[in-house]
Amino acid sequence: MASIVIAEDDRDIAELLTTVMTSAGHTVRIAADGASALEAIGSTAPDLVILDHHMPGMSGLEVADRLRADQATASIPMIMMSAATPAGARQLCDVTISKPVRPKHLIEAVNELLAAYPAGQHPPVAHPDAAAHLADVPRLLAVSDFLTRPARAAGLDAFAERLARLTGTPTAAVTLVLNDTVVVAGSYGLPTWVREAGGVPAEWSPDSIVVAEDVPVLIGDSEESEEYASSPLFAVSGIRSYASVPLHSPEGHIVGTLCVMDKNPGTCTEDTVQTLHSQRAPALELLS
Repeated sequence: MASIVIAEDDRDIAELLTTVMTSAGHTVRIAADGASALEAIGSTAPDLVILDHHMPGMSGLEVADRLRADQATASIPMIMMSAATPAGARQLCDVTISKPVRPKHLIEAVNELLAAYPAGQHPPVAHPDAAAHLADVPRLLAVSDFLTRPARAAGLDAFAERLARLTGTPTAAVTLVLNDTVVVAGSYGLPTWVREAGGVPAEWSPDSIVVAEDVPVLIGDSEESEEYASSPLFAVSGIRSYASVPLHSPEGHIVGTLCVMDKNPGTCTEDTVQTLHSQRAPALELLS
């Protein structure tokens, strides 16, 4: 049995998580905001922390940053829950889980973390090797299958234009992600140099994370992200806000993404991510 602090401002979700974790044999303390979470963690020294990202006053990312910076709490395993993974979460939290939360998935993540990192023995946060995931052979074969089908560039470009309008952003793209390149299959409003190149190196784009970890990524302001502030995709083009969700083949392989972007910070929100999710099926139909 482990002691767990859960920071969640939505009462219904908090009650659900409490039920799920106590049924699994753990003791739970709920905090309704970031400041309360820090206080609860400081007073109880829990074995694990689960953080919602969007909370009043202080975000889950800010809480995680403070916990990692404090020697007394730096070793606590942390799980971040969000409808879209915020930039920086991968450097601070051990696991990120997309909302809506699947109880079975959460229990498995909690049990794996507790088994891997007994109290006081937590190493620096390690994350999956994105390069290894991108180079997965069955996944690459699925991507290749889409790339070798008759081109529907005009239809995909028109789809990207509709996607930009739906999300209120000036730029949208449908991508297919190889092991080293994010290939633009259809686009609207992309910089000329990206269109002429046909894509960008995988290490320049958040889409490599989306595909490697099968999670949405949301960047409110790239200048606040150590990971992307200096990336050519953001620095050269002046992009500040970005949202992207994974595209799955019918067999379940993660082959690419739907992404939108804007030069104005804060344009992309969790509502943007939800809109992107709603458009995955028609995008895949066009690709197929």
